[in-house]
Amino acid sequence: MGEFEVHRVRFFGLVPAGVRCLACHPRGPRLALARTDGAVEVYNFAANYFQEKVIPGHELRSVESLCWAAGDRLFGAGLSGDITEYDLSGLSVARSIDGGGGPIWSMVANSTGTQLAIGCEDGSVKIFQVVPGGIQFERNLDRRKGRVLCLSWHPSDSHIVAGSIDFFRVIDVTSGQTVQRIMVNHQVEKAKRECVVWAIALLSSGTVVSADSFGRVQFWDWEQGTLAESHTVSTSAALSLAVSEKEDSIVVGTSTGATYQLQLLPVTLDGKEKRWVRTKPFQFHSHDVRAVAHSPTALISGGLDAQLVIRPLMDKLQKKGYDAVLRKFTFPHRRLVSCARKARLLLFQFSQYLELWRLGSTEETGKDGEVLSLCRMPEHLVQLKSKGPEHIYCSCVSPCGTWIGYSTASRFQLYRVRCDGDGVSLRKVPKVPKLLPPAYQLQFSTNSDSLFVASARGSVHVFQLLEPGGCKHLHTLRPPSGCSEAVYLLAPSADGHWLAAVSGDWAIHIYNLKCFKHHCMVPTYNCAVSALAIHPSTNNLVIAYSDQQLLEFCIPEKQYTSWSRAVQSRGLHRTWLERDSPITHITFNPKNPAHILLHDTYLLCVLDKSLPLPDDSALLMNQSTLKQLPEMARKRQLHAFKICKKFQPLLFMDLLDENCLVVVERPIMDFTQLPLPVQQKKFGT
Repeated sequence: MGEFEVHRVRFFGLVPAGVRCLACHPRGPRLALARTDGAVEVYNFAANYFQEKVIPGHELRSVESLCWAAGDRLFGAGLSGDITEYDLSGLSVARSIDGGGGPIWSMVANSTGTQLAIGCEDGSVKIFQVVPGGIQFERNLDRRKGRVLCLSWHPSDSHIVAGSIDFFRVIDVTSGQTVQRIMVNHQVEKAKRECVVWAIALLSSGTVVSADSFGRVQFWDWEQGTLAESHTVSTSAALSLAVSEKEDSIVVGTSTGATYQLQLLPVTLDGKEKRWVRTKPFQFHSHDVRAVAHSPTALISGGLDAQLVIRPLMDKLQKKGYDAVLRKFTFPHRRLVSCARKARLLLFQFSQYLELWRLGSTEETGKDGEVLSLCRMPEHLVQLKSKGPEHIYCSCVSPCGTWIGYSTASRFQLYRVRCDGDGVSLRKVPKVPKLLPPAYQLQFSTNSDSLFVASARGSVHVFQLLEPGGCKHLHTLRPPSGCSEAVYLLAPSADGHWLAAVSGDWAIHIYNLKCFKHHCMVPTYNCAVSALAIHPSTNNLVIAYSDQQLLEFCIPEKQYTSWSRAVQSRGLHRTWLERDSPITHITFNPKNPAHILLHDTYLLCVLDKSLPLPDDSALLMNQSTLKQLPEMARKRQLHAFKICKKFQPLLFMDLLDENCLVVVERPIMDFTQLPLPVQQKKFGT
């Protein structure tokens, strides 16, 4: 695999925000997710559950509810009282409108996606019409005292059920009047305690399903006003619920971190009478499960512990393949760390500030696996805070360590860094050319003379960096056929000749930086690009896709390399393709041009192109096995993939020089900022 001196970094104090709400696209393979810091993410199930879009949060914008409407339009609402539409092409807020009822606790779209209903703090339920270019207020429904915490439309769009504290009510949409009001706590012995209806659903049969703070899931006949069934699923609150499209399965999230599935099953074999039965409990979260969703083939849950869990339903899958594997996502599918190789600095990106660290050093040498003592400890040099409530989109430090850039939704900032002995000074670069923000990705050239800024509509701005601290806009690169999506990945070549850019439509455009012309486009592939890099000596573009495929494209010849064609004809190892974490970074070893270094959250891999590819009968992770074999047997079993799983969860990896590697880990057990979960008594304590 090769021997490296490894800087094992664990001082990146990232704590991902908890999951607040989920919304499955009703007719497509997409899942929208909102976090407690206001960030919105979109996952694509068809692209191996890749996190294809991220809209950073805002300190003044909370998102309590998300919904898809009018096709692929995504709306959010929260305690600021605004209804927000998101621009998924530009990865920003498209427009906002005041709901007119104070903080908004819930929002749902009707079955056709033409109307939005919001539940407000003042007890009102308001209907908005979804129109081209925005939404417009239509009318108020019957208003009652008490905040409206949850809403659900009837599949025929004739009624809306609204849940509040101690009761829920059914509203006729045509007349706007409440036709039924049902108290949910009349059977509780301690009726003085409030019963909060946290989630609600109205089925096509007329049954109302409620989840409340007493841990109950109850089924009501709203026309008669009677309770049909009641299931106590938890000793604490049931916070969320979601119903399958066929209305034969329900998933419930609780404040203990457990999720439960209830299924509508026949009482007797071949009988027509059916009842709801609690069938499957799952304990995938450590804290509140505030959001659940039900796709045709899986139960999806998001918790305050920041985990997104996708639990497949085995009885809904036609074949027991990789789709039947449990998936957990905690960390973003993008880089939050950048490295200044020459200066040995690391830049960590948080939501509202950046941290610049200098790596430690040692003068000792040792054997494989030995921990060396440091002669100089890692040093926190500076913290750079972003002004205003907007969260940071992207950031980068130059390879020489003298430039830092970052962007928010409305501002792009560039700083000059000077290290004078033990002191560090930052100076803001004045008169940065005014461009339409935000920047979605920043990348410095290898010689730190240029800065590439990924922008909207497939464009990339090229800046020249000037001494002692200035910049000049040189050119804007645009795809010849036009593009409506923003660029989210950049890869410049080491010789400064080429630049590869990936936009949200998954197209890869390559530009010639000597003449600022479009050079070519990599043949389209039906999956998202998760990482790419240009080899420093061959100018071959190595591409990692979210379905774990690896391709190599020769830029000068505008075609795939022979190695890439061999990979496609032979196929990669089944174990490699069945990984659920995408490759997030690719780099190269200057000492050995045949080596490609890449990593995901759970493994570090050195891919040796000079060795044969393994077939499915071979052991992919065979490092420990090879060490025990004699030399001749070892040579027969050698293959291209050398995998290390020592560093987890792995957020970043880069090669500082030919013998030195830096890895950044973030152990989940270090998340000390989370509140304590609900205490549960366990057997024997």
